[in-house]
Amino acid sequence: MIQCPNCGGALKFDIASQQMKCDSCSSIFDPNAFQSGNGAEESTEYDVTVFRCPQCGGEIASTDETAAAFCSYCGSSNVLEGRLTKGRKPQLIIPFKKTKQECVGAFERFIKKAIFAPKSYRELGRADSFRGIYMPYWLYDMSQGGRLCIPASTSHRSGDYVITDHYNLIGDLNNCYNGVAYDASSSFADDISSDIAPYNVKEITGFNQAYLSGFYADLADVPSEAYEETAKSLAQESTYNYLRKSSPMAGESFEAPKEEVKSAIGTRVDVTRSAMFPVWFMSYRNRNRVAYATVNGQSGKISADIPVSIPKYFLCALAIAAILFVLLMFFPAITPSVMLGIVSIFGLISVIMYKREMGKIVAKENYDEDIGMLSHLEQKKRSRIEAQKGAYFGEQQSAYVVTQNDMKRAKRERIRQKKAKKKSSMNLVTLIVIIIIAISVFPSIGAFLSSSGGGIGASMVVAIMALIVLIVSIILTAKCKEDIDCMLSKKGLPATIWTVISMLIIVIVSFWNPVSDIIYYGAAVAAMIGVIINIVDMIASYNLLAMRPLPQFDMYRGGDDRA
Repeated sequence: MIQCPNCGGALKFDIASQQMKCDSCSSIFDPNAFQSGNGAEESTEYDVTVFRCPQCGGEIASTDETAAAFCSYCGSSNVLEGRLTKGRKPQLIIPFKKTKQECVGAFERFIKKAIFAPKSYRELGRADSFRGIYMPYWLYDMSQGGRLCIPASTSHRSGDYVITDHYNLIGDLNNCYNGVAYDASSSFADDISSDIAPYNVKEITGFNQAYLSGFYADLADVPSEAYEETAKSLAQESTYNYLRKSSPMAGESFEAPKEEVKSAIGTRVDVTRSAMFPVWFMSYRNRNRVAYATVNGQSGKISADIPVSIPKYFLCALAIAAILFVLLMFFPAITPSVMLGIVSIFGLISVIMYKREMGKIVAKENYDEDIGMLSHLEQKKRSRIEAQKGAYFGEQQSAYVVTQNDMKRAKRERIRQKKAKKKSSMNLVTLIVIIIIAISVFPSIGAFLSSSGGGIGASMVVAIMALIVLIVSIILTAKCKEDIDCMLSKKGLPATIWTVISMLIIVIVSFWNPVSDIIYYGAAVAAMIGVIINIVDMIASYNLLAMRPLPQFDMYRGGDDRA
C-alpha cells in the first residue's frame, strides 16, 4: 500500500485524472513521484501479495493490503488465501484509461444486442461486478531484412497463342515491427486477449508500482518463447500482404505459393519486453464453469462469452414456426411424403450443427488453440519429467528416464494425429456436401420419373433420400460420441441418437408408403421431437462452449491435470 504523504491514507491510481489520489484527504500526486530505486541499481523485483482462490485455484497479485476480497476469475466472494512474495517487475505498463462507469456503459450497450442472454447474466453488468486487473504481456520487436527473390509470371495472347513470361522479382527488404503483443498468463485465454486487442503501445510508459494501487494484477507464467513463432508468422503475413497490395511488386502474379514466399521473408525477434495491460473483468459462474465479459481498459473494446437462455430461444422459435406454418398453408401441393423429406433435411442440419458444437467444445477444453495454456502445461510436464529422473516406482529396482528423443517422438505423434484428424474432417465435409447436392437433385429426378411413367414416385425418392440422411446421421453421431468421450464436462450418448431413431422411422414409413396420412404425420411429429431434443442439447452444449472451465480448477486438485 502506498501511503499519502499528507495524512497517511491509502493512495490509489485515479483513472480520470491519471494521478494518485488519497481516499481520505483527496490529495493528488504524480505517480512517478513514488518511483523506488534509481538508475541501474533499481531492483528487478517488487513485493506483492499473491492470492490463490480456494474455489478455482486462480492466482492474482495485489500491492494493496485490503485488496483481493473476491476472485477476478470465478467471481467467488470468499476472502482469498494470500502469501507475500516477490514478483518479476515488468518493464512497461499501459495505465487504465477507461473508468469503471465507462466500462459498465460499454457492457450495457453490448448486452442489448444479445436477446437470448439469461436474465441473471444481464443483471451482472453493474459497477461492482467489474474488477480492474493488469494482465501480463510479452512485447516483441522484430526485424526483416535481406535480398528477396520471388518467381512471377505474366501472360498475354498473340493470335492463337498464349505467351507466358517467367521472371524473378528481386528487392532488398528492410522492415521492422515493434510492440507486437501476446498475453503472458495461462489463465487469460488467447481468444479473449485477441478479441479485445489491439492496445495502442504509443501510450505505454515505464513500469511504476504506483499504477497498480487499487487494482489486481496477474503474474506471467508463460515463457516469452511460447509466442515467438506466432509473432514471426504474424509479421510475415503482414509483410506478404504489403508486397501483394502496396509495394512496387503489387499487381504482379506470384508463381510461388503464399507459404513459400512467407518462409523466404527472414524474420527475427530482436528484443522481447515484459509489460502489463489494463483489463476490466466480469465473471459469471455456474458450478465449475465460468463465462467472462472483458473490456479493454485503454480503448473500451469488449469481448464476452454469452450463454443462451433455453426458454427465450424456444419462445422465439415458436413464433417463427407459427409464421412458417401460416405461410405453408398457401402451398397445398406439399404432400405427406414430401413433408417427410423436408423434416429429414431439418434433422440432418441439426445433426451437422450438433457435431460442429461438439468439436468446438473439445478444442476449447483441450486448449488446442490456446498457445499460452499449452505452453504452461508443457512446462509442468517437463518439471514432472525432471522430478521423475532417477526416482524409483514401487518395487522397481531401476528408474525410468524420459529422454529428449522420447519427447520428440511424442511431439511428432501429436502432429501426425492432428493432421489425420484434419484430413478426416475434410473427408467428412466433402461427403456431406455430396449428400446435400444429391438431396437437392433427388426430388427433381423423382418428379421426372413419375411424370414419364418410370414407375418411381415421389415417395420412393423421399425414401432413398431419407436412407442417405440416416446413414450420414449415423456417421456423424459416431463422431459426436468420439468427441464426447474426450470431454470432461459432458458424458453419455450424444442427443443426435434421437434424430437417428426418428430418421429410421421416416425411412421405414417412406419405403412402406402407407395409404393413411396419419402415419406420415405421426412419423413427421416423431422426427421433429427428435430434432427438438437435439436442439435443446445443442444449446446446452453451446453454453458449455460459452462458459469455460474454471481457469486453474484442474491444476491444483491432483490426479488428472490434463498436462
